[in-house]
Amino acid sequence: MEKVIETIKLMAKAGLFFANCDGDFEQRERHFIDAFLEGILEVGEINDELKDDVKDTLNHKYTVDGIIEDTKHLVEGFNADERKAILFTISQFILKVIATDEKMDSVERENYIKWKEALGL
Repeated sequence: MEKVIETIKLMAKAGLFFANCDGDFEQRERHFIDAFLEGILEVGEINDELKDDVKDTLNHKYTVDGIIEDTKHLVEGFNADERKAILFTISQFILKVIATDEKMDSVERENYIKWKEALGL
């Protein structure tokens, strides 16, 4: 369960970072992130502490280096196939966040490439 919690927190942080990294947190991006957070908050098996942690992600700024470190920490202890599946899921989520405003800014592209390369993708 601990890794599930880490994954949820990481995806919330990564989503916010990539939605904001181009300097323009557009309404569609905000709705996408809000919908993700609402979906997490509606899961009955998640305790109040995690719900508060997920909500609290909205109050922080994140860096690509922090997202990279959190991702590396998350996949520690998994075998190669499991790491690949987890990273693929996170990557697809990031791409959906980026695509929400129907454009990929050069800053978003650079950060996404940096994230991928740091994780060996």
